[in-house]
Amino acid sequence: MQIREAQALDIVDFNRIRNQHSDNALPSKISISPNCYLNYLTKYGKGWVAMQNNLITGYVICSKKESSIWALFVDQQHHRQGIGSALLAQAIQWLNQNGINKVYLSTGQNSQAEQFYQKQGWQKGSLLNNGQVTYIHTTSFS
Repeated sequence: MQIREAQALDIVDFNRIRNQHSDNALPSKISISPNCYLNYLTKYGKGWVAMQNNLITGYVICSKKESSIWALFVDQQHHRQGIGSALLAQAIQWLNQNGINKVYLSTGQNSQAEQFYQKQGWQKGSLLNNGQVTYIHTTSFS
């Protein structure tokens, strides 16, 4: 697996992976516009993709503006291969390097993603009106 910085050309793959069937139902089936992805990749934060055999198998986008993991998705055929963990670590490291030690996200309640974040040491927060649950990750700076 190789991880590289996300580019505008990757947005097609973001939508392909994001729209796969999952037990982590998204609060809205509205597709994300290319402009929205670009804003998160260039103005608000940064993103990375995981690649295997020249195929994007997952991506993460984080936001300095919101101190959050805005998106983390792994292709269904590539689950449980360490891709999500590697991408999440990359995003947290970048946020930490930019002075953010408390990172937030939301995910579907009782989903595989929720179990994943719990195993990664994230602390469960509150339940949102849209059925999503929040999580918080805190890093102590030395």
